[in-house]
Amino acid sequence: MYTVGFVDNSFDLLPDYQTRLKRHGISLLFPEEKKSKEEILQWIFENNIRCLMVDHKLRPNFDFVGTDLVAYINSELPDLPCMILTSYTQESLNENLVIENMIEDRDSSLSSNSIVTFADKLKQAVDVFCKRIERHEEEYRLLIKKKKNGSITAQEEERAIYLYRLLRAYGELDEFPAELLRSEIEGKVDTIIGKLNDLLVDITSEKAGD
Repeated sequence: MYTVGFVDNSFDLLPDYQTRLKRHGISLLFPEEKKSKEEILQWIFENNIRCLMVDHKLRPNFDFVGTDLVAYINSELPDLPCMILTSYTQESLNENLVIENMIEDRDSSLSSNSIVTFADKLKQAVDVFCKRIERHEEEYRLLIKKKKNGSITAQEEERAIYLYRLLRAYGELDEFPAELLRSEIEGKVDTIIGKLNDLLVDITSEKAGD
């Protein structure tokens, strides 16, 4: 089952959309209460959303329009496929925040004549995102190997931290402070451990002397 999110200003038609898309292997999820952009981002992580659809006319239920939300999500998750699904396609185009081929007409896309094509588009978008996550994890593993053998550059280190935070958010990696990936922090930790070892040696020597 493909997991797709939908942020809409009305819940009336969402159960119908869920039923239609479920027939084509898509699980449609939506936030059940008003949320900020930051809360929607967290909702995406918590529900493992792999593709996001957003209605353009979100006000007054939300404090922003759909194109604003997509621009924000894309700034935080550049690889996540986001599309506008709306009955007001021209208004969405006029915002110039979402490219035209990621703006879909709600009525035609979810009609009985077009639902198969639209569902295939959503599934392909999910497949693209999953492949990108897979590539990111491969890149991250390679960077960690370079860090372990001491050949990582400062730019690669920053990239590793970014990839770690992204993959951790999606539950692909175990959690630990990303700052520990930084060489200067690692050096400080080694120094502290070294001082603790020296202290333990001194204490052991004193006890032996007694």
